[in-house]
Amino acid sequence: MFSFLSLDCYRNLDPSDQGDSILNLSNVDWETNVPLNLASNWEFYWNELLEPSDFEMGSLPNVPVVEFRPWTNLEITKEKFPAKGYATYRKKIKIQKKVASIHLEIYFSHLYSACKVYLNGKLVIEKGKVSTDTSQILPDRTNTTIEIESNQEELEIILQIANTTFYHGGPRSEFLIASPKQMLLFKNKSLLVEIFVFGLIFGSALYHLFFYFINRKQKSFLYFAFVCITFLIRIPFLNSKSYELFLPVLSFEFQTNLLHYVNIATFLFSISFLSELFKPYDYPFVRFTFYFGALLASFTPFAPVSIQHYFNLIYIITFLVLFLVFSIFLLIKHKKEAQGFYFMAMALFSLAVFCFLAISLNYYGVQGGLYLIIGYLFYVVFQSVSLSQYFAFAIESRANIEMKLHEESLIALSKQRAEMQLMVHDQLGANLTDLKVYVERQMSGLDESLKERINLEQINQSVISIIQSLRNQLLYIEDLNLIFENFVTGIQLTLLRRYSDVGREFEFVPTAEFVRYFSQIRIIGKNQSYFLNIFYMLYEVCTNDIKYGTGESVWNLHYANGEFLINQKNLIRNSELIVQVNPELKSIKQRLVQLKGRLHVQIEAGIYELKIYFPEDRSIHF
Repeated sequence: MFSFLSLDCYRNLDPSDQGDSILNLSNVDWETNVPLNLASNWEFYWNELLEPSDFEMGSLPNVPVVEFRPWTNLEITKEKFPAKGYATYRKKIKIQKKVASIHLEIYFSHLYSACKVYLNGKLVIEKGKVSTDTSQILPDRTNTTIEIESNQEELEIILQIANTTFYHGGPRSEFLIASPKQMLLFKNKSLLVEIFVFGLIFGSALYHLFFYFINRKQKSFLYFAFVCITFLIRIPFLNSKSYELFLPVLSFEFQTNLLHYVNIATFLFSISFLSELFKPYDYPFVRFTFYFGALLASFTPFAPVSIQHYFNLIYIITFLVLFLVFSIFLLIKHKKEAQGFYFMAMALFSLAVFCFLAISLNYYGVQGGLYLIIGYLFYVVFQSVSLSQYFAFAIESRANIEMKLHEESLIALSKQRAEMQLMVHDQLGANLTDLKVYVERQMSGLDESLKERINLEQINQSVISIIQSLRNQLLYIEDLNLIFENFVTGIQLTLLRRYSDVGREFEFVPTAEFVRYFSQIRIIGKNQSYFLNIFYMLYEVCTNDIKYGTGESVWNLHYANGEFLINQKNLIRNSELIVQVNPELKSIKQRLVQLKGRLHVQIEAGIYELKIYFPEDRSIHF
């Protein structure tokens, strides 16, 4: 909506006024009226460069009246006028009802391709060089603003236009007249739209460029950023030609060649963007066509100027159609893989509509630069959204693949551990059991003195201890497997088993928020170390309690505002052990350093209380 503001900031003449030989604008309030487009009813003199003195007696006889359009588009006679040549355009306007001082401005975009402007018999400006000798004509590609300070009722405008190089000859676009205030407002609106579009595309180019730098595998972002940059180079040379605010005026030939090479770069980066976006599907023939076309087009500036502009136009139209057709083909054939399909389709549709509209208008002789700028805007916006969806899908797909691979590796590792446990249990456990049975049998057949001498009872106790240790280790491995499936349940069963082995009571009370947090977490490769740190830390707390505590052990586990609190209480066997307890916290403190947490210990009336605080890991994805 913002882009269309400048499309309605001037008005055309009423049809009732367009047929008058002298245009009557004396009733116009110039201070409040928007610029008027004087594009109708110009006297046309072909192959003549007439001076104001030639019209002292008024208009010449049998003069055709034409629109302010290129003479190559006129059909006055059965034969069309050639682009190469020169002509004079004349128009008279009544600008006020009586003689008084008046201040107005005339504004028009560059003509095809050099001109002289006379106002009320005086030469006010010459753009390029106008001559009857076509070899002496020098083109110019700049917009023109002419200030009018007059005290006359009428304004006579004479344009001498000459062309020798371009495929069109004559005037183009709008020929506007207004007060300086209204003309400035018109220019500012056009410039505001260009600045807005330039800023948006510039931001998009930076975003995609920086995104590529932090993720070098996504080359589609790099190519799209370069496409945006080629649009940025083009915008200041379109419509209001805002580059003149910062740079010296560039020659017609330089601008033509610069924009031509920018067009080549746009097509090359665009086809590279599509190839990268649909990387699994290779179409080398299409890429070769674009590269070969770019190679041929790079030599057109060296062709004779009489045909150079035709080659440039043919190149633009041909490869724009080819790019659009290839893009639509990719979208339709690979619709399932093309994430952001609808946004990309809208981007291509808007680009096609506005580009061909701008090309058609320019060919007909109407300023189409603004439409081209709007086409760039819509294409960049919709394509950016499409690319974002594509990348989001790629990230999600890669994460799913990583998750699946990790789950498969966990399953494989779990099977391997299960086989190892079974092997250890069957072989080592069986051998130890056989050894225990053998020792017991030997003990039953010996007298007491012999038993004491060979110390069979101690051997028997050692074997029982080894069997119990093996059992505990196998159960510990099972506990580790369980915490990856259900972290809270795995911790609870591990601690319960340890307290049961020593005949202690155990109360485990997690809050609903604590359980909910861990139920939403999937423990995968990247965050395993975080959860294992928590598990080993709680395991150490339990070990300290078993060593120095007595009675029931109470565990309260909380989670709130992104922070965990583990509160553990138990009785101490002997208050003299206070000094010995604190050194045992060393391993717990080491774990807390990795978890970025802290702890608080309090011993009062024979009750030991430990509080452990640590924040959640924000990098863990749910």
